[in-house]
Amino acid sequence: MTRRSLLKNSIIGLTGMSVLGGLYAWQVADFWLEFVKIAMPVKNLPPALAGKTLMQISDIHIGNRFDFNFIIDSFNNAKKYQPDFVVYTGDYFTTHREEVQYLKLEKVLTHAVKGKLGTAGILCVLKVTPLKRCNLSNS
Repeated sequence: MTRRSLLKNSIIGLTGMSVLGGLYAWQVADFWLEFVKIAMPVKNLPPALAGKTLMQISDIHIGNRFDFNFIIDSFNNAKKYQPDFVVYTGDYFTTHREEVQYLKLEKVLTHAVKGKLGTAGILCVLKVTPLKRCNLSNS
C-alpha cells in the first residue's frame, strides 16, 4: 500500500465515520426510548414503601426539533407500567429562537404519566406562569 492510498483510504474512512456518527446523533439518539426495571435495595426504607415502583422520566426536550407526539406516545407506553411514584427530571423543553414552546409543553403534559401514590416535577425555568396550568396532580 502506498502512502497516497493510505491517506486517501484514511480520509474516506474518517469522513464516513463522521457522517454515520452525525446521522446517528440526528436521527437515532433523539428517539432512543428505554424502559429499564431494576430492583434497587434501599437502606432504611419504610416497610410501607417496600415493593413500590418509582419511574423517572428525564429530558423530554419539547420544542421544534422533532414531532412532540413521539413524547405523547412514549408517555402512553410508560403508563402501562402503572408506577406508584413518578419523578420528572432534566430538561422539559428546548428553546427555539430563544422562545420556549409553552403551548407544546402544555399539550404534552396533559398526557403525562402520573404515579398512583404521587408525582413530582423537578424543574427550574424563568417563566413558570404558563406551566401552572399543567396539572400533574393525581386528583
